[in-house]
This record gives sequence, structure tokens and C-alpha cells, in this order.
Amino acid sequence: MTKQTKYGIQHQFYLGLFTLAIGTCTSVNAADMDSFEQSQRVPQTAAATEGAERVQAISPDPIALPKKPPYPPVKPGYYQGQIAINGHGGNMVTGETPLSQFNLATSSADYQLLQQTVAQNTLPSRNSISSHQLLNTFDYKFENIDEVSNNYAVATELAPSPYNQGTHLLLVNIALTQDASDKAVLGFNWLQATMKFNPRLVSEYRLVGFEKPHKTSVHDRQVTVSNARQYLALYELRLNEIDAHSQAENPSITQRFSATEHAELSISDARSTSGQRFINQIPIDINQLQKFFEQTTDDFRFAAAVAGLGQLINRSNYVHDFDYQKLIQIAKEATKGELNDKRAQFIELAESVAVIALSSEYQQSIKKPQPPHQREPYPMPQPIKSKRIGELLEGKQQLILPVEPISLPKPPPVSKHI
Repeated sequence: MTKQTKYGIQHQFYLGLFTLAIGTCTSVNAADMDSFEQSQRVPQTAAATEGAERVQAISPDPIALPKKPPYPPVKPGYYQGQIAINGHGGNMVTGETPLSQFNLATSSADYQLLQQTVAQNTLPSRNSISSHQLLNTFDYKFENIDEVSNNYAVATELAPSPYNQGTHLLLVNIALTQDASDKAVLGFNWLQATMKFNPRLVSEYRLVGFEKPHKTSVHDRQVTVSNARQYLALYELRLNEIDAHSQAENPSITQRFSATEHAELSISDARSTSGQRFINQIPIDINQLQKFFEQTTDDFRFAAAVAGLGQLINRSNYVHDFDYQKLIQIAKEATKGELNDKRAQFIELAESVAVIALSSEYQQSIKKPQPPHQREPYPMPQPIKSKRIGELLEGKQQLILPVEPISLPKPPPVSKHI
């Protein structure tokens, strides 16, 4: 018996019709199906292979190809950014501020300003020029220079300072090598040097120059930079007296800090925020210390004279044992062997500056005001005259015509009798 639906139609009948319709629609020759699949498979395979090659050209691993930091566009000949200096502004205590940073942006604008003002028989105003810019106007050739990488070379020198007694002068020269890449040459003005001083050996330090940091450390500044391949910086140090007894009482000092290195130098890109350094921790050894200032190289002594000129013009409060006569003598002795035109011009400029600075007119113009207890007392103010009622000011009295008084009749006398 077959089961029927409520309409009397059997399920087997519908099932047979449905199967027959599907077979009729899909009845295709097997050979035709194979040829069709082969014809469609060839272009798809080529497209897939081409797409696979494109995918394989890009590495999916982000570690293999790290993204570079978004640097600002480089404009040749200009430096735009913050000339930010950390660890400046006078004598810094190494135990409190061991790090000092400076950017390698140089410009000849300050030296040209000095030449222009001297030609007018005057000097620039105080702190209008920077000693470190005067220092980097000249070229230096140090014999004992070490190539710390393919792009950079460093030379350091340490000797007693001519500016103050009991201090030492540290010279740091950062230069490009002969085989430096074009990228390193173009980005030299955007380098930042970091000095990490050792508090065990250095008690105080002072970065020479940067007399006007308050004008450049807050806002971005665009300056015309030179094509220099080197940068020179000077630090005045006050060294600690090595006391074995005091160090034995404080063993943490001997464990944490070296006894043979005054400082460490690192070089990085000032535009990068990743903290990556091109050169890391170049030691400045204690054996570099010269016993006398006269034993140093000619470039070291000439650099000290150039930086000293800027400090004297700015009337630095941190220079006590240095004057124009000593400056000119050091500059002449440092240029006996090779006196090129630029250095000879500097000596003439320094002599002209000395004549102007020692003149009575200039000394009177920069004379400091006397302390309050030495000044003359202020004159007593004149008493203010009180004006009468109805009296006008002096300037307005001329605008009013004089008026004759009107005579009024006298009243009759009053009788005393009733």
C-alpha cells in the first residue's frame, strides 16, 4: 500500500518527477566538461600566480622591515627646530645634573654681526652673540682623531683652563669621515650630542657658550646653517680631589661610577623620538689630562681663545682670570706655525675689540648702576599748589575773555527806630 496525501497524490510520483528534471538539466558530456574546466583554469592560474608574486614582494613580518620615524622634511641650508640645551646656564652640579646635551647646528651669522659692529667702532650688546657659534666659524684639524664609525669621528682633549684657576677645559670635536654617506652629511646639523659626566671624578661642569638659550629653547627657530663637517664644544670642569678615605666610607660611589673615565659621549638624531643612537658611550679617559695648558695642540689653544673672546664681549660672570691681553697672546702663539688668512683676521678683530672695550666711552656705557645704599637720595617732591575754587587751568584761562564786574546798588540803611 502506498501512502497518499490529503489531495490523493502519492509521494513517490513527485519524487520521480523531481529526479528526472535534475538529470535532464545536468546531462552534459564528460569530455565537454573536462575541456571547459581546462579552458577556464589557465587564465585563473596565471592571475593567481601573478597575485602570489605581488603578495610575496611585501614582507608580512613588521620586524623584518621596521618603519622609520616620521622625520620633518630636510631643507638644505636651514635648521628648523628647537636648539634645546639641557644642562646649561652656568656651573652645573654633576651629582644633580649629570647629562648635558647640545645640537650641532652652526651658523656664521654671529661672527658676521661681530665684524659689522666692530667696523662701526662699537660692540654687540650683551648676550647678543653666542660663543659656541664663534667657535665653530673656524676649521680645525686634530691629529689624534678616532673614527668611531663609517660616518663619524671624535677627538677629545683635556687640559687646565685659562679662564679660571683650579678648573680644566674639555674639548669635544665631532666630525664626519671622508667616507661619510650623503645622508650623514645632509643630516649633520640635526645631530645631538649627549655628555654623561662622572660624579666620582667631576664635581661641576659648564658648557661654554649658549649665552642666549632663553631665546631659543622654547620656540622653534630657523637659522641658516653652514656646510661644516665638524662641530666643536668646550666644557669647563671642576674635578674632584681623589680621597681614598672618603671613597672607602661610601662604597656605592666606587661600585656605580668609573675611576678612569671623566664622561661618556653619545650621538643621536635630534629629530627622532625613538632614542636610537648612532654612537653610544664613547669614553673620555682620565689619561687624556694634560698637566699644562701650553702642552696642548695649537687647535685646542686657538679654540680657547675664540671662545674666550665671546665670553669677554658678553661680560660672562663665570670668567675671572682671563682678559684681552691674555686672549691675544694665546691666539698668536697658537698660530705661529700656520697663520692662515682667517685666523690672522681673527687676531686683528680681537685687537680691535680690545681697543673698543677698554675705551672710556665704552666703559661708561656699560657702567653698572650703583647699589641702592650708594646712590644719592631721591629729591623731595615739590608741594602741590592747591587751586582756588573756580580757578581754571593755565591753558584754559586764555580762552575766556575778561568780564567787567557789575556794580550793584547798595541797600538802604535799616532804621533802628520803630
